[in-house]
Amino acid sequence: MRPADFDAFSVAARVLSSAPLAAAFATIAVATAFGEHLVTSLIGVAGFSAMLVGLTTIGTGILLARLPIIEWRGLLPISVLLFLAWSAVSVVWSATPLATLPAIGGQLAWAFIAIVIALTRDTIQIVRATGTAVRALLGTSLALEVVSGVLIDTPLPFLGISGNLAFGGPLEGVFGTRSALGIAALLGLVTFVVEWRTRSVRHGVTIGSIALAIGLILGTRSPSVALLAAALGIATAVLYVFRQLRPELRRTWQFVLLTVLALVGLVGYLLRSEVFRVLGLGLEIEQRYALWQETLRRLAPSELNGWGWTGGWVSDAVPYRFIDASLGRTNDSALNAYLDVYLQLGLIGLALFLLLGGLALVRTWLIATNRRSVVHVWAALIVVTLLASGAAESSLLLSGGWLLLVVCAVIGAGGLSWRHKLPER
Repeated sequence: MRPADFDAFSVAARVLSSAPLAAAFATIAVATAFGEHLVTSLIGVAGFSAMLVGLTTIGTGILLARLPIIEWRGLLPISVLLFLAWSAVSVVWSATPLATLPAIGGQLAWAFIAIVIALTRDTIQIVRATGTAVRALLGTSLALEVVSGVLIDTPLPFLGISGNLAFGGPLEGVFGTRSALGIAALLGLVTFVVEWRTRSVRHGVTIGSIALAIGLILGTRSPSVALLAAALGIATAVLYVFRQLRPELRRTWQFVLLTVLALVGLVGYLLRSEVFRVLGLGLEIEQRYALWQETLRRLAPSELNGWGWTGGWVSDAVPYRFIDASLGRTNDSALNAYLDVYLQLGLIGLALFLLLGGLALVRTWLIATNRRSVVHVWAALIVVTLLASGAAESSLLLSGGWLLLVVCAVIGAGGLSWRHKLPER
């Protein structure tokens, strides 16, 4: 190797292993993932795919440059790897292999990017990257809503903005739907509060960000977002109480909490019609329920393995075109992440996904209750928000939701993986 080549290689290695590049990579990756609707609206699916390929390439370089200093032991959750493997294998029996292949590629790419972020940044740095990215997207959303709803009083259909700000909503921002905006704002709210409590961002910025997130949540006027916000509030209160308990009492109360949650879930399911009526969710729930029922009717002949992974629905593919034809409208998803996994990957895929989400929740929750630094509550509350949102939306399986779920799963595995107890070789 010539000296000039060696010098160029050394410079590249230093740049790829530098902290500023890792910080910029994490922020841009989160912004790209959550800004998928905005990016595809402006430069198309091909442009978004090119950005994803670019992020994956840079992430590979960062990972290779830091390979000697990364402690891998116990950091890669086996549950994530198993779910990814089952998704990839589904191309073998997929009803639409041409749709499954790019969907698997995107899923693997975002999981890889999430792993790179989790391995190269600590939790507070991930919080700051997420906060910066989501703050920019929420700020852009508000600015465009002001332009559309107040200044020009005209919808922006290519962005999915209805221009309803002057009427108090509903708002969609740069996320395409009010539910997607609400979920992003809730994830942002969790992040901004942790930034505020850890004093990792200037006080004025965090207070303004919290106000922005709350305002946009209210502006969505979405019943499902309201229920999700209530669930997040309850989880936050419970987590606060658990963090105050003495260590010897926590284990007992953890089991009590699990029992109460199981009972509440059972009662809520049995009385779901009455609950929906009291909350005034009749029309929205009726539409969702019709979609869920039709989705269950179109399960694959083999319920164990499903139709094959596609992520979002492909309107001209089996079984989605039959579901759309039956309901008389085009749907992008089943509006339920767990039902979508069941439809596409069968019972085996659903079991693996529940294992992934369950382990991520338990691990991050235990870390949050047992470690005093407030930064550890971030991953737990993000996982709670993502898993709860999966009951009403499928964004958990795509881009931003999937990215953060894998990041939090790696954080949880890094703190509580059973493999840490194995003897070192």
